[in-house]
Amino acid sequence: MKYYTEEEMSGALQRATRTINLLTESCTSYTRNVNDCFALLAEYDMELRGESKARDSIKFRWKTTKEFIIKLAHEGYNLEQYMQYCGYEIINNKRPLSGDIAFEQGAMIHDGYSWVSTNETNEGVGALRPANFLERKLLVLARPIRS
Repeated sequence: MKYYTEEEMSGALQRATRTINLLTESCTSYTRNVNDCFALLAEYDMELRGESKARDSIKFRWKTTKEFIIKLAHEGYNLEQYMQYCGYEIINNKRPLSGDIAFEQGAMIHDGYSWVSTNETNEGVGALRPANFLERKLLVLARPIRS
């Protein structure tokens, strides 16, 4: 499989972060699929590929992460299947690299040092927690594949 370079993924994450932060500034509240963790993932995907299956394939609305996963299942996907459909390789050894995406209590992206995402206090994109060498508790860990 062919992967994106660290520079490509870092640049995509910086651009996606800037976009979500601008959207957050223009929103009066945290809004699902606008400035939430999924919106960050979809924007990252768009910045990497020039299109986003992650964004384009979701036609439903949700209020919580749990509801997102349930509605995704109604569309015929679990999180792993959905990420594979969107062009990501599932990383079973749970060792993340810069540019990887993961799901824990929501979507997050590895910036080389920490996991970044949004938060429900409408503060934009920021570091959630440091990244570990081995991430055993993640629901899904995936790496973008060049298509």
